[in-house]
Amino acid sequence: MRYYFVILLRKAIPPLPHQGGGVNQEDFPLKRYIAGLACAATAVLGVPALASTAHAQAADPVSALKSRLKSGYGVAFVDTVKIRNGKKSTTLAHRKGELQFGASGVAASDHTTQLRAQEDLFAFDTEENDGGEKTEAEKDLDRLFAGLAEPERVVRVKNKAYIQGGAFGQFLPEDKPWLVYPKDTFGLTGSLGQFVNPTEPSTLKALLARATVKRPTAYSGKITFGELNKVSPWFRVAQEVPLTKQQAKTVVNWRLFLNADRLPVRLTISSSDFANGPTSTIDTRYSGWGSKVTIDAPPADQVSTMKELNDRFAADTPVPLLTIK
Repeated sequence: MRYYFVILLRKAIPPLPHQGGGVNQEDFPLKRYIAGLACAATAVLGVPALASTAHAQAADPVSALKSRLKSGYGVAFVDTVKIRNGKKSTTLAHRKGELQFGASGVAASDHTTQLRAQEDLFAFDTEENDGGEKTEAEKDLDRLFAGLAEPERVVRVKNKAYIQGGAFGQFLPEDKPWLVYPKDTFGLTGSLGQFVNPTEPSTLKALLARATVKRPTAYSGKITFGELNKVSPWFRVAQEVPLTKQQAKTVVNWRLFLNADRLPVRLTISSSDFANGPTSTIDTRYSGWGSKVTIDAPPADQVSTMKELNDRFAADTPVPLLTIK
């Protein structure tokens, strides 16, 4: 199928270290990364009121988590995504949202991602443009870049993802501002967020089994992409494509902090493809355990389809980068 806009968006994004892709060992080209995105589409923890000592001592973390997996309830989270290259650290994005639980784990999610980069990184100039009037294709790319600076919201319900705002929002009508994506996804920029989910019992169990530091409210250790891929639906959505054998060997360093009820309140991870190369770090804070959370799909009459988005680019002379042969 020609003009399959979204697939090209995903393929053109240079992967971050945590997504198993290669990164320039000498420097992380942030502006080129933002360009790829477009052409492709709290130091101290707040501790809640202490539960009874007997309860905190009795519950292991996995059992404590399972006791909170009730339909209509959930937890809020905030991600901070950074790239560290040597001594220089750059904040790439913030993602915040809520998880709604079912009896076995995460049933739905709602998150909004905001890239944190200088405005000039979202400015696009076609190399072939000699200063004359821009073509429609070049104007579309301008809009695509401008959209990356806007918040992107993704609602996931029953393995379907609905995207509002961001790069896609530049091409959707005002009365149908949501795009239903053809597969489960965290979004174009939302995919930069936390890919290790300790609110999944299977993932939490795998992390604790590999912990090298074990304290009542703090654990740390290492886990590979391959191990996460086996136990975590959340991780598989974050990756979107099957892991290669080499990617499966990627090591994630993690630190997990629990509250007095033995529930996750903070998770930090870091990963890199090679020694002395740029490192992707993600710091996630969890709050509001046990809060009522209801996440619904947007109204059907406000949802655009991929065909409607593709039709926007079904011109005789499409943008070459958005064409699939």
